[in-house]
Amino acid sequence: MSTHKTVANNEEIEAFLKNNFAPNILNFEMINGGEGSQAYGFSVSGQGYIIRVNKHYSLGFKKDEFAFTHYSALGVPIPKIYQIGKINDQLHYCISQKVEGKIVSSLKSADFMAITHELFKVLDAIHSADVSHTRGYGKWDAEGKAESKSWREQIMSVDAYAKSTPSNPGLFETSFLEKSFWDKVQARLSELLPYCPEERYLVHGDYGFNNVFSDGSSITGVIDWEGSLYGDFLFDVAWLSFWSQNLNYQELYLKHTDKKGVKIEHFKERVLCYKLYIGLGTLSFYAYSQQKDKYEKVKETLGKLI
Repeated sequence: MSTHKTVANNEEIEAFLKNNFAPNILNFEMINGGEGSQAYGFSVSGQGYIIRVNKHYSLGFKKDEFAFTHYSALGVPIPKIYQIGKINDQLHYCISQKVEGKIVSSLKSADFMAITHELFKVLDAIHSADVSHTRGYGKWDAEGKAESKSWREQIMSVDAYAKSTPSNPGLFETSFLEKSFWDKVQARLSELLPYCPEERYLVHGDYGFNNVFSDGSSITGVIDWEGSLYGDFLFDVAWLSFWSQNLNYQELYLKHTDKKGVKIEHFKERVLCYKLYIGLGTLSFYAYSQQKDKYEKVKETLGKLI
């Protein structure tokens, strides 16, 4: 079991909602999923809501609010944020609009293929965002600011949590993260880095699967902007490809761009570079959160990629 996942008292959360949001809440239920926050659904006067609770911080919630404010007008269906705050000294919370439809990972293959065009259409809308009012590369903060000076610098910073500093031992020393394997993957990543451009786009960073909803004909919601970055738009394609078990997202995306008459330079090299970056970051997270089984599966995936 992950040591990172928030565990909350269901009765305490329901009581908090009745005392601080609405006394007449109905259909309160816990929602499974997620590596960090614990989510609950509920309704008030026929309107559906979600409350997410996180023991670590509220940055992800504030990024959701920033995304709704700045990017929902692009045709990206981002749920409205109603409240962000603290339940107590340990727990942060966010109340948002409930998204209609089902998460795309729960759709049957035929149903999913029917909305693939819509999936990429919304992704194109995300990548079309004007980010000139923001700065930097990599993960941005609650004000839309990121700290890396270049995209390549961001990609090479993947070992930030793994390596040691004079004041803090890294995951190589404190967990089952294996430095020899890490170095092998990072060496291949470095070989691919020159293919990666410095053009700056809005990137969701965790697109698809449990964070995109559909009613069967359109995309009804894009949630969880905590991992959002500024950088190469192909990062989102690499994310879809890395985590897919059955579908070839790279091929599907190329067919989508071909129909638009768009040619992408060094597509395979860029996507592979980002898949290695995603894999290394995931290895460090699973080592930190003591999820050995998941760690081994990601290690196997990376071994096939290199």
